[in-house]
Amino acid sequence: MTVLAVSCVASLALIEARQIFFQKYQYRFLVWNLFLAIIPLGIAYVAFVYYELRRRRMDVLFLLLLITWLLFFPNAPYIVTDFVHLKAKKGVPIWFDIVLLYSFSWNGLLAGLFSLRIMHLVISDRLNRFIGWLFVLAVLPLASFGIYLGRFQRWNSWDVVENPRSLLVDSLKLLQTSPSDFHMASILGLTSLGLFLGYVMLVSVATMRYDKGEP
Repeated sequence: MTVLAVSCVASLALIEARQIFFQKYQYRFLVWNLFLAIIPLGIAYVAFVYYELRRRRMDVLFLLLLITWLLFFPNAPYIVTDFVHLKAKKGVPIWFDIVLLYSFSWNGLLAGLFSLRIMHLVISDRLNRFIGWLFVLAVLPLASFGIYLGRFQRWNSWDVVENPRSLLVDSLKLLQTSPSDFHMASILGLTSLGLFLGYVMLVSVATMRYDKGEP
């Protein structure tokens, strides 16, 4: 987590450097998006600590934390879609903005995958490994749908509280049309697959061991 914190500080430093050296103020929204991406990690950590304090038992409060985490989780991988804003800006080298967007996207995605790993471990510990992986396979398509709602329908996590009825109605309509909407179905499918592969790679690296005589 310390390395992630340092990396996030480096992202913020890039934003400030862009403003100081190039006198350009675009992409300030990335700071807010990165903050939103880190929220699921904070919620997951609180849920983990609470689970441990409850002697590895789940109750209503833990389920509320889980639901809250699920609502905010799409904000983490969502930040990757901010690459849609990448355009050549006069007075700013395009390579600088590529590094800037990559830095924020990388940190946001990692924060989300770390939070998923925490929740995955808790579910697996309380139930079993099979249920744990089913949890992951259920969460990632839901996250992809959340990303779609945010990027293409312009909904956000706060609308769950501020405008829940309209959000629910719009979501149900989209789900009904998704099987026949190739554009939406392909986005959800590819996003889910990308998140799954990223998560599997993260787990593989986390569990990697060095055995003498083997590469």
